[in-house]
Amino acid sequence: MLRQLRPAIVSVLVMAIVFGFIFPSVITVIAQVAFHHQANGSLITKNGKVIGSELIGQNFTGARYFHPRPSAAGNGYDASNSGATNLGRRVTSS
Repeated sequence: MLRQLRPAIVSVLVMAIVFGFIFPSVITVIAQVAFHHQANGSLITKNGKVIGSELIGQNFTGARYFHPRPSAAGNGYDASNSGATNLGRRVTSS
């Protein structure tokens, strides 16, 4: 039984090291070198302070895009005055 168990344990350890540590580390390094701004969340800074991300609160105008719930902040996105409503996007059939 030990002859069968040892290769299985070694395989699991090798795969865990390769796919749990080495592969994610290589991908992280590639992302930081090639896409530094995007890999760090597309952060927006003002006067040296992070104030948000370019990816949060985007306005979508086309029908082909997923539309989030409307914000209680009014027209546009205001993170300081944001709250969800229970209303979803109204879909009308034509």
